[in-house]
Amino acid sequence: MRRRVLLGVFAHPDDESFGPGGALAHYAHQGVDVHVIIATDGIAGSVDDQGRLRDHDSLAQVRSAELAQAAVHLGVKSIWSLPYRDSGMRGAPDNHHAGALIQQSADRVAHEILGYIARLAPTVILTHDPFGGYGHPDHIRVCEATTIAFYLARAGMSGGNGAIERPQKLYYSAFPKDLIRIAAPLMRVAGQDPTAIGRNHDINLVEISRWVTPVTTNVDVTDALIYKQRASEAHASQFSGGPSWLSIVPAPVRQRLMGREQFTCVFPDVERNSEHDLFAGVA
Repeated sequence: MRRRVLLGVFAHPDDESFGPGGALAHYAHQGVDVHVIIATDGIAGSVDDQGRLRDHDSLAQVRSAELAQAAVHLGVKSIWSLPYRDSGMRGAPDNHHAGALIQQSADRVAHEILGYIARLAPTVILTHDPFGGYGHPDHIRVCEATTIAFYLARAGMSGGNGAIERPQKLYYSAFPKDLIRIAAPLMRVAGQDPTAIGRNHDINLVEISRWVTPVTTNVDVTDALIYKQRASEAHASQFSGGPSWLSIVPAPVRQRLMGREQFTCVFPDVERNSEHDLFAGVA
């Protein structure tokens, strides 16, 4: 039988943990070969404690070291990095750096990812949604490139890397927006601005609430929450204990939310809320 292999393709060091880290750890601890590709160096991230840079030449080195620790907690088999610079949020000066990910064509990045697909032979591929989760341009570019690479692999193309085992399923991370629609007005009542949250006040929950990311797949990751927590904490330069807007949500609801991770199955077509396993239907 073909071994089950899951490949996650993400933009920054920490996306693998703060995002679907529960699912990655859940499957890794079930014996699935889990591999992760990170497309940028994360150098445009912010850090409150400058002491974290003491033993490193740059924030990129800090984030690389944190990524290695997080990978151990998640149980992933390998981490691979693409040679691109973090582009920063929309409108940031980092957008214009020649080495920034968004300065690269989606096709170019797709063919690099295709090479890893040929090498790792994933059964299932997972990446960001087309809106980039919270609108991050690097997330959007990674989604575009990974989607192209998936369909090239499905067509039997390998980017010059010999025969290729075609991946069977493609997923985007998903998050139902009902909770955000409830939280946004509650934040206003609490004196917080839902259009400017996060460490740099550059995340707009109102805008996010309007993006449609249909949920086809709900994965119970209760068994892996401790691994996700440890992996998230490993990204100490970026970890803040979780998004502040979640504190508005009652604890029982928050716990129930954290105990499952949700995805959109892009290929093949499946009905909404019809799956509970990323490997459902895999031959």
